[in-house]
Amino acid sequence: MARHLGVYGLVKYSLLHLPTLAAEIMPLSVMVGSLFTLLQMTLSSEIAAMRASGLSTFNMFKYLLPAPICIGILTMIAQFWVIPPCEQALNIWWNETATLSNDQDALRGIWFRNGRDIAHIEQVSAGGYHLKGVTIYKRQPDTGLLQKTKHFSTLTASPSGWISSNDSLETTIDQNQDKGETSPLPQTFPLTVTPRQIINMTVEGTFYTPSQIWDALSGHIPSSLPASNYLMALLSGFFLPLQMAVMLLITLPITYIPPRAGLRNPLPVYVMASGLGIVILQGMISALGSAGSVPALLAVSSGHIIAALLSLAWVLRMEEK
Repeated sequence: MARHLGVYGLVKYSLLHLPTLAAEIMPLSVMVGSLFTLLQMTLSSEIAAMRASGLSTFNMFKYLLPAPICIGILTMIAQFWVIPPCEQALNIWWNETATLSNDQDALRGIWFRNGRDIAHIEQVSAGGYHLKGVTIYKRQPDTGLLQKTKHFSTLTASPSGWISSNDSLETTIDQNQDKGETSPLPQTFPLTVTPRQIINMTVEGTFYTPSQIWDALSGHIPSSLPASNYLMALLSGFFLPLQMAVMLLITLPITYIPPRAGLRNPLPVYVMASGLGIVILQGMISALGSAGSVPALLAVSSGHIIAALLSLAWVLRMEEK
């Protein structure tokens, strides 16, 4: 509203951000939906009738399993091929409107790697087509020591390349790393990074398609995040069907509520608390994986494995009673 975008801007922002919000709440939605479905079946004695016909709890879980698996696959497809285009389009539009309204706080800067080079941009505006305060640090391939720097006050994208201001300078560092020599740079600079790649790196989060993640990991496109962030984004999407199945498994103890006890039994509250606890635990482990403190595969799977083992132990304990 501060940018005077009106109802159109509000609707556009909501629609572009809606897939992200839907994917984030989907695991809890599956758990809550499974909880209320099984609770209703238990209180109406449908679970008791199925057990009387010889259907065990785990066979019942097997018959219910396709629904969360399908939801997980659809969420995975959305996370890989629907959310990235939406979030990237939202980021471009948000940056362009910030440029038009001169909202300096919303015009972010970035650090990123482009091959062996490291670059810093103080401000990205006009959807990635105008850059302010660009510095490129070139390092020696064998030692990694600083070899030269290139500084541009402004860079503007054009069909022929990036157009720089007249005060652009290149500083070459000598071998002893104690002095340098400056020289002017040409006005047209062939920067290999495209405006779209630059604006995508300003997105808060790893919203990339699998092909973009692979290109970032292999160094084919510039990257502003550690490799562990891209691995976590890739693996977490593949584990979504398993996560949905675990959310169903957590709710199985609901089926052991005596129908006469009704809603006075505290078991639904315990199941809901355990589901929320697993989500929080998985979030904490994922943060360690994104930071590189824990291997990405372990960080993505450990929370689900712990939840599955605890749920199985809980169900077996209820079976003994």
